[in-house]
Parts: sequence; structure tokens; C-alpha cells
Amino acid sequence: MKKKYGFGLKSLLGLISLLMLSFIFSNAMAQDGYDPMSYSSLSQLFSSQQYLGSANSAIIPSVAMENGYASFIDNPAGMSLIKGSYLNLGYMSNRSEFNQIFRGNELLLDSKDDIFNNIGIIYKVPTRVGSLVIGGGIHTNSLYNRALGSSAFNNQSTITDVFKGESSDYRNIAFETYAIDYIDEAQTQLESIFRIGFDDGFPGTYQQSELTQKGRSREFAFFMGTEFKKNLHIGFSLGISEASHNMSRNILEEDFDNVYDGDFIEQDENGENGTDIYSIQLTDELDSDILGIEARIGAIYQIGRFLNLGASWSLPSKMEITEEYSSIITTSFDNFLDPFFDSFEGEFTYAVTRPSKYSLGMAVNQLKGFDLSIAFDFISHNKTNIDLTYDQSLDFDEVAFLRDQENIITQSIGQRYQSVMNTRIGAQYRFKNGTEIRAGSSMLPSKSVQINETRRLYSGGIGIPLSRDFFLDITTQYIQWNDRSILYEYQDVLSSVSIQESISERNNLINVLIGIKIKI
Repeated sequence: MKKKYGFGLKSLLGLISLLMLSFIFSNAMAQDGYDPMSYSSLSQLFSSQQYLGSANSAIIPSVAMENGYASFIDNPAGMSLIKGSYLNLGYMSNRSEFNQIFRGNELLLDSKDDIFNNIGIIYKVPTRVGSLVIGGGIHTNSLYNRALGSSAFNNQSTITDVFKGESSDYRNIAFETYAIDYIDEAQTQLESIFRIGFDDGFPGTYQQSELTQKGRSREFAFFMGTEFKKNLHIGFSLGISEASHNMSRNILEEDFDNVYDGDFIEQDENGENGTDIYSIQLTDELDSDILGIEARIGAIYQIGRFLNLGASWSLPSKMEITEEYSSIITTSFDNFLDPFFDSFEGEFTYAVTRPSKYSLGMAVNQLKGFDLSIAFDFISHNKTNIDLTYDQSLDFDEVAFLRDQENIITQSIGQRYQSVMNTRIGAQYRFKNGTEIRAGSSMLPSKSVQINETRRLYSGGIGIPLSRDFFLDITTQYIQWNDRSILYEYQDVLSSVSIQESISERNNLINVLIGIKIKI
């Protein structure tokens, strides 16, 4: 067989992969339409939170009023407006649909999840004047469920184009598995195995891909709200957030038509030709464990009987992220019974600091049974900070290298993302028997500069008093957005132009939240 790849990378692979995690998925899904699963993309994924809350706070903003247990997420000061103590239980059913187009072929994928999304207790402390409310519990901040896929004949590029890049972590294992090879006798230039021997251009392969994300972020929180002065309510919350995230990716390319049938690879011991490749498969796995601190402060001022003004500040949150990753390349031949495969794996720890969120709100309360609330959230996504030298065990050379990477990533985040103002509005009407009907809408502008991934959220629900001490809330959320994800990206050797294979997406998500309040 052929002479083995002599770059010395195999001995250094673990270190390089450890230091350059962004290249592991340098050709995987990118939610911003830029570099696929680079540090800049991962930092945005892990630092963003969804508007889940409890069944009633998921509809009506709580910056200037109280809307159940999860109101403290918007503004902990609102908890002091709660009338009595109760236990809260919450359940959520998530259904997502991803309509994707790749090279003219449409593919429909879906994802579903059912979880207990919150459990908490609220205690109204007896006071002679004013109000003091304390509480705590567990709630879900975000779900990471997502599916990306494609199936099409591709005569423009191949995943093996990625492997030959000088900075690619796949380069060594791709060579060992015959996915790339030298095209010159001097062994100075590597090329995709699917491109060698075709003077008239790349004939193409049948390409299938699937990438899935699973996981969620939870917070263990304590909060307090009090009427500090007459009509002035203040509050704070402190919590520990923990999250798990798994991403699995498979890209399979097959020579169904037996177009690739070269003869330049040396014969094996049986005298059989080893060049007739049938398929090449790349399998990537990334598991992340995330731990951070959440802190919020806020105030609400009551103007008369019906009007409230509110403001809150979610402080910057630093998260420790530990990732374990692995990659496998498998090459199958028409005339080899046993495929070739090679792999690498590693672990890396770094930190991401989520930027502050500032919220302003106004609410009209109990005006002939009618409540109206509006809120504005200001978030500078381009201020997300990443710390690649968080691991104190790194030596001097590693720290110097990673500092350079931090500067590059910081610049990338500043260029690719922007500050946004989210707008949320919700209303409810309370009937004389205590039943409540609710409706709300949110506009969440795109945090990406180039890709318009603006999300529109619509919600509606009902609250039903089942008894004097038992209350049921049911809410439905519908979210729609467009996106573009990069399947893989590589540098063309001749033109030095970056070439992307991307997937266009139309995504829909439905959440059904059920909450139970039990007076205590």
C-alpha cells in the first residue's frame, strides 16, 4: 500500500485538537450563517436564553408586573406583588419542524421533547407594612433541540475538500483512510480522493448529512422581592445555571454509479486494486457541560392604582464550558471487505461571559379585569466574551497561542453580531369567576449582522381556578424564523476563495406549557 503521511501530525494531533476546538466542527452547522460551530457560534448558542418561563409569564412580560413563579426572570422586584404563598409545578412539550433546502432538494426534519420545566415555591412573609416575598426552585432557561440534514447529488464539492486543508484537524486521519492523497510524485500537494484522475472536472457524489443537537439549560435559583418604600418594589435573584449539550453529525458520500474507479494506489498483498472507493463517512460527536452564575436586580414603581413602571438588569454571567469531542473517518472500497477508519478525540475547558440584559417595562393592572404589559430588552450580543485560557493547567506556550486565538474570535464576534432590542407585549382579561384568558406577541430581531434570523413569537393561553387552592395554567407558544446553516466550508487552493455549502431553513416551533399553582 502507499507510503504513510509523514507530517508528524499524529503525535501532535491531541494537542492541536485540544487547543483548536473550533476546527473540529469547522464544517458543521452554523446558526449565524458564518463559520460553522466555531467558538463565536458556540458562544452565542450557550449565552442566549429563550423566553420559556412559567405558563403565564411565557405570554405576558413581567418587567413591570407579576405573572406567576417565573416572573423573577424578567424582574425579581415583581415577586413582592404576589398576594399569597404557593407551590408551582410546570410541564412543557416542545415540537420543532425544520424545513430545509440543499441544492434544490427539500428535506423535512423534526424534533420533540417533553420535560418538567420548573418547580418552585413562593413564600409571602407576614409583615405589618409593605411586602416581603422569598422563594426558589428550578426552571428551564433554554432548549438546544435542533435537526439539520440534506440529501442530494453534489458535483461541485465534497466533504473531502475540507480534509486537505492545512489547518484541518481531519487532515491526518483523512490521509490514513485514503480520503485524501498526494497528486504529485514529490508528495507536496494533497487532494481529495474523489478529484484525483479527472481532468474534465469533479464527477460528483451522492451526499447525505444529518446533524442533531440535544440538551437544555436549567437554573437553580433563589429570589427575594420587597416593598422597599411605599409603591417602590425592589428585588434580586441569584442562581446557578447548568446545561448539557450534545451535537452529533454524520456526512456520508457514496459512489452509487461507480464513477470513481482509479488505479493509482498500489495493489494489496492479493494483487487487488485499492482505489475503487465506494463511500466516505465523517462522524463527529461533541458533548458539552456548562456551569455558570445568574444574578438579576430590579425595581417596580406603582403610579396610582393601575400603572406600573419597571426596570431590571441581568448581570453578565460567566459560564465554564467543558467539552469532549471525537471524530471518525471511515472509507469503504468496492473490493475491500474491511473498511479503513481512523479517529481522534480530546477534551477542552474554556469560559464564556454572557453580556448584560437591560429591560424596561410598563404595565396597566386590574383595569376593569384587564391587564396589559409591554417590555423592551436591550442585549449587546457583540459584547459576548470568550476566555480560552480559563484552564489554569495550561503552560506558557499554550496560553500565548490561545491569547492570539481569543483576539481573532473577539474580533469575529464584534463583526458578526449586533446589539438588539427585543419587544414583547401581552394582555389578559380576568372574568368574575377567576378564569383568565391571555395573548401575547414578541419580536426578537436577528443578532446576526448578515443573516436575517428574526424570530416572531405568538402565544395564547388560559388560567382556570379548579378550586379555592388549586389553579391551572395552559399556554401555547408558536415561534417562526428563517436561517441559513453552513454544512461545510473549505478554501479553494487555486483561487484562495472560501467556498461554502449551505442549507436554507424555514423553522417552526411549538411549545405547550402547563402550570399548576397550589396555595400553601
